[in-house]
Order: sequence, then C-alpha cells, then structure tokens
Amino acid sequence: MQLNITEKAKQELVAGGVGKDAYLRLEVIPGGCAGMSYSMLLDDQLNEGDQLIFQEQEFRVVTDPESVQYLDGLNIDYSDDLVESGFRLSNPNAQHSCGCGSSFSCG
Repeated sequence: MQLNITEKAKQELVAGGVGKDAYLRLEVIPGGCAGMSYSMLLDDQLNEGDQLIFQEQEFRVVTDPESVQYLDGLNIDYSDDLVESGFRLSNPNAQHSCGCGSSFSCG
C-alpha cells in the first residue's frame, strides 16, 4: 500500500487536528459524475476492519476495507493558492475523472 502525502498537506492536517488523539479517515464513497469520490475526515474511533494505511510518528491515516483497493498510489497535496485552495487528491490508478476533478472511476 503506497500513500503519498506532501509535507504541506501533513502540516495542514496536523493543524486541523490529526495527531495523538485523532487520525485522518480516508474513504472512497459512491458519488460524483464519474462514479466515486474521496471522503476525508478527522476521527477518533476505529471501526471493526479498519486498516492503518499510513503512519509517521503520531500522524495516522485509516480506511475501511472496501476503500483500501482504491487508495494505493494516492497522492495528497495541499494548495494555498488564491483561486482553488485546499487539499488535492490524485490517483494514478484512476482511469477517468470528471471535468471538475472531484470524482473518478477505476475500471
């Protein structure tokens, strides 16, 4: 499982609360015009079957068993430009994405 998170994205996530008592929950959910979308949220509860997919010291990322297959190779970056600031998720395994870039499909 390869998950790439830039230093800028890590800094923003830590500032948002990811750390000792909470982790980033990353999931793939149905939706968007291409079929699937990413969901990122701060969580402090593990569900049965959750998988730890990234850890650096107290910085942890978990996902559910259904999402893990779509997250291998995912790149998470953060942009603070004036036009479109925020997290940018890109996956080299996605075969199609919608025009706005908020959803993707694999297959």
